[in-house]
Amino acid sequence: MASSVIKNIGIWGDSLLKGIVFDEENGKYRTLKQCSVNLFNKVFPISIKNNSRFGCTAPKALESLERSLAKGFQADVVLLEFGGNDCDYNWAEVSNNPVGEHQPHTPFEEFTSTMKKMVQLLLKHNIRPLLMNLPPIDAERYFSWISQLKGVNGEKVLLWLKQKDIIYRQQERYSLAIEKLAYKEGLPLIDVRDRFLTLRNYRDYLCLDGIHLNESGHKILGEAFSSYAVGYL
Repeated sequence: MASSVIKNIGIWGDSLLKGIVFDEENGKYRTLKQCSVNLFNKVFPISIKNNSRFGCTAPKALESLERSLAKGFQADVVLLEFGGNDCDYNWAEVSNNPVGEHQPHTPFEEFTSTMKKMVQLLLKHNIRPLLMNLPPIDAERYFSWISQLKGVNGEKVLLWLKQKDIIYRQQERYSLAIEKLAYKEGLPLIDVRDRFLTLRNYRDYLCLDGIHLNESGHKILGEAFSSYAVGYL
């Protein structure tokens, strides 16, 4: 596929591709100017429409994608990046009822079906879907993070979880679902997870919350995009 063919790329994702990082000095989340998407765009100066939103899930993205396409949105390729928020829980509810049943923000079956719907919708509009799996998270750090949230008791959450690493495994399951979708549908996949797992300590590239990439992590992700684009674009 020649680079001249790809002139416009659309992105639907969450805070990862929005470039959200946690600023430890200010104790707040902020948007990183030198985020992975912007770093990639410097290497490949093509038109990119980034529709990523903080906290976005696959079902919300499907609604947004449908609205945009109905309004005439066009692109050669659309990158879809979801799963991080979908696999997460309402930790305050878990804390209030640690012996009850709780579902992720997007139950697994709904997540897989929604991702497939987005793929099919793009293909229907003659837009090539591009998928990516998820960078790994630090379950220990994230557990400490959510334990400090308002209305959340870490001990009660752990009573429900049984093991902290379930947080990692849950996120990994959703990431693997994206890989399986790409395989079944014959779609291209950017394997960013492997790039981070090959690092001596991928946790060094995560923010204090254990889930968002820090500035160094965004450089790694931007390099992953650029390396992939050399063969794809």
